[in-house]
Amino acid sequence: MRRARGFTMVELVLVMVLIGVIAAIGVPKLMGDNSIEAAAFGDEVVSALRSAQKTAVARRRMVCANVGDTAVTLRMASEPGMNACDIALDTDSWQTTASGVTASTHTLYFQPNGLITSDTAGSLRVSGAVSIRLDGAERRAIVFEGSTGYVQ
Repeated sequence: MRRARGFTMVELVLVMVLIGVIAAIGVPKLMGDNSIEAAAFGDEVVSALRSAQKTAVARRRMVCANVGDTAVTLRMASEPGMNACDIALDTDSWQTTASGVTASTHTLYFQPNGLITSDTAGSLRVSGAVSIRLDGAERRAIVFEGSTGYVQ
């Protein structure tokens, strides 16, 4: 008795599921949709701002966060009590190279007591949002609260 040729039902379903997953992930990439990159850059901005706040509290020094169009740079005061951020912190992962993905620019000062201010002296608490945009349309708003240091 010869065995019948062909695929089993399980094999056919598995292949169809794999094709569906590849299409769902791959097609937007091929079409030039950078929504995944915009979401990833938003997560990187949140991570950078939270890192700035934690570094300021842990090291008891002011940390300056400059949110630019495509990157976040962090600098720290060399000594506690200084009002100048003169030491660069590692910022390799807090940037995007995707076309059309930008952030609204902000300069924030994370104080050693956990507050976010708009000046180096720490007297003007600031609250607001960093907008992540894809081709000019806002995709995400990252809210920061100056009186608590909270970033979400």
